[in-house]
Amino acid sequence: MNLSLTVKKIDSTLDSIIREDLKILKDIKRYTIQSGGKRIRPILHLVFCDILECNHKSKWEVASITELIHAASLLHDDVVDSADTRRGKKTVGAQFGNKTAILAGDFLLACGIERLNRVGNQSLMDCFTQVIRDLSVSELIQMQWEKNPKITMDIYEKIIYGKTASLFGAATESAAILAGQDSSTAKKFQEFGVLLGNIFQKRDDLLDYFTDSKTSGKDFLKDFHNQLYTYPILVLREFAGSKDRKDIPKIIESGNEAKILELMEKYNIHEIIQDEIQDGVYELMNFLTEYPDKKSKSLLMEQLENIR
Repeated sequence: MNLSLTVKKIDSTLDSIIREDLKILKDIKRYTIQSGGKRIRPILHLVFCDILECNHKSKWEVASITELIHAASLLHDDVVDSADTRRGKKTVGAQFGNKTAILAGDFLLACGIERLNRVGNQSLMDCFTQVIRDLSVSELIQMQWEKNPKITMDIYEKIIYGKTASLFGAATESAAILAGQDSSTAKKFQEFGVLLGNIFQKRDDLLDYFTDSKTSGKDFLKDFHNQLYTYPILVLREFAGSKDRKDIPKIIESGNEAKILELMEKYNIHEIIQDEIQDGVYELMNFLTEYPDKKSKSLLMEQLENIR
């Protein structure tokens, strides 16, 4: 699999799926295709299609629909988060207004569902409509619990499932559906994607506290200064002594960088989360050993090694 050529074909497929009727929609289409990103979800779908030797005519469309749903969720996220920039560029909300951003996200979802309907596979439709539902529910839960020190690990898991893991699961499950696999196998593929999505999000949360901005591509301690209770904070709360645990909300509210980093080091939070991520990666790699060696499989294994 040539990644550069694959991304180009994904982008050309996105271009064909997004039907623009107004000038503003042409601008949204251009923004969506040129916004960058690694196209992780569509590539994941295509890798699993290759592993299963699936050459279904709709695989490129389904792959691109995963990216459309992701792009729509980012448009909505940026409005909810009042974000002015993403990947160093102005958000749609900053350029055209938040109302336009919300409607643009809805428009992208509609384009994706319209094209998915043409594929004519009810199992695929069920898979992706569930993802859209999960995204909406998780956003509502996140809004309800944002900056709330009483958030539990269970609530956090529900949020990242809907915001991240569910779509990863659909990317892998849909490959099994297109390949004509039975429901039991499709479920296993979905579980692979969900686990990968969970790892992906927790690793992203980890970067906020332990990787500088130049390396990670995101502002160092941005989540902390936004007073968000992300995974490192929740793990710290689990392992900290009673006094330190009690002080965590005060430290977050005060924005005391030195103190929060001191506690992270004191309780080895980086090592604890990294070990958990490694365990998850081992589980994913063990799953892949059941399938024949292919270039696409080797590519995925390499990317998993990079996560560890």
